[in-house]
Amino acid sequence: MVSIIVPVYNVESYLRQCLDSIYNQTYKDIEVIMVDDGSKDSSGKICDEYAKKYFNFFVYHKYNEGLGMARNTGLEYIRGDYVAFVDSDDFLEPRCIEILLKKMILNKVDICKGGFKRVYDNGRIKSVRYYQEELFKGEMAKNILFPRMIGSAPTQHDSVEMCVWGTIYKADIIKNEHLHFYSEKDLISEDLVFNMEYMQYANGACLVKDVGYDYRINTSSLTKSYRCDRFEASKLFYVTVRNKLIELKSILSDINNIELKYDQNTLLRLDRIFFVYLRGCIAQENKKRSGRSVHECINKINYICNDQTVQLIIDRYPKKKLGIPQNIFLWLVHYKMGFLLYIIMKIGA
Repeated sequence: MVSIIVPVYNVESYLRQCLDSIYNQTYKDIEVIMVDDGSKDSSGKICDEYAKKYFNFFVYHKYNEGLGMARNTGLEYIRGDYVAFVDSDDFLEPRCIEILLKKMILNKVDICKGGFKRVYDNGRIKSVRYYQEELFKGEMAKNILFPRMIGSAPTQHDSVEMCVWGTIYKADIIKNEHLHFYSEKDLISEDLVFNMEYMQYANGACLVKDVGYDYRINTSSLTKSYRCDRFEASKLFYVTVRNKLIELKSILSDINNIELKYDQNTLLRLDRIFFVYLRGCIAQENKKRSGRSVHECINKINYICNDQTVQLIIDRYPKKKLGIPQNIFLWLVHYKMGFLLYIIMKIGA
């Protein structure tokens, strides 16, 4: 059985499409765990409706704590052999679970990830992310695949989405190792940390070329809204993941006599994804999005540019391997050109 966890918060416009797409899966041995995270609209009632209508749909209501905590609540109730996560404003293609599970069992691995589409509310497809069929046996899962989940190498575009959706996991690993999600309120990209910890126990992984997950482009999502502590959360994410990578390499190398490839190249992948977050932190500092004055926005950008961690990462990164736009951005940050960054980001917003 596959346990599908659906965290729900104020998505009444999209929830039925999401739940219907799960009910209509060609693979039928599933249970659906809906976690209503204190919704203020009719989402909770819709969950109740589906729980009454279908024997394998279950709803749990809780006070609002955020996406990561809602997923943790769902994990407390799973009965399946496998686990999948679906965000409640997204939806699945009919064979999504069937394909992921079959490939996972066929390849005898503990994690399987498929491609996805980015779609607008009107159904128009913005982009499609395809993966080549790849099998990562044994240590290759943590040594080769996981670093790609962090981000691309300096000279490549070889990243794999870090998100837990569009992926299927072994329930026993999650239970036995007491894995859980951090709150996205505390740590941006909590999915990556979950995958990092899961990968340490996985016997292998596979990527499939099939596209089964439909990711809705939601303009009201966390990534589109203003967050006053986004920079602090991004920096905490960077420091936390970097320390965990160094710690994991040290512990596992000592205990198992295994040399993990969490080396300088892996850390450079982390640096590169930090630059993406850094750009987002600066881009949100505009009057329309933040509600702050122009002067306040520029001051916040200057505060970010003056941060010692930011300057250290820029100093040591091999910037010659990046493209011209990325180099210009990092040059402006390095030389603390807050006003120019404000103007450029405003034009590009």
